[in-house]
Amino acid sequence: MKKIFLILVVSSLAGCATTNIAPVKLTAGESIRKICVKHNPKVIVQNLEEIITSRLEYHNIATHVYSGEKPEQCEYSLRYVAYQKWDFSMVLTSAQLSIYKGDKKIGLAEYKLHAGGLLNPTKYKSNESKIEPLVDQLIGEIQ
Repeated sequence: MKKIFLILVVSSLAGCATTNIAPVKLTAGESIRKICVKHNPKVIVQNLEEIITSRLEYHNIATHVYSGEKPEQCEYSLRYVAYQKWDFSMVLTSAQLSIYKGDKKIGLAEYKLHAGGLLNPTKYKSNESKIEPLVDQLIGEIQ
């Protein structure tokens, strides 16, 4: 019993990162050629919006960033939130990307650094290394 408790304590201190992905699934013949990305002025994570749009464009999906109301010509849209904290440098602690068709959510990707990543050296990796795989997995089913 003491060994199990010790393992649980040590693993919680390690502060792993997890992802949760509900990839976009489209009907046969349906494709996404363009995604409108809603600018989130509350997100201060460095280059996050650029990382997302660049990765979508890497997958041959055109992007359009907008503020305010979604333009009518935007059938598909993406909304994001992200948080960071200071730990000798700014560290991404969580991010959520949601893709919508009209007003219906059709895909979700989440990243979470547990326990602040106490002993997890990967927490200092670049934002690109954390966000690009989220985008890849989120749209992976439609490629």
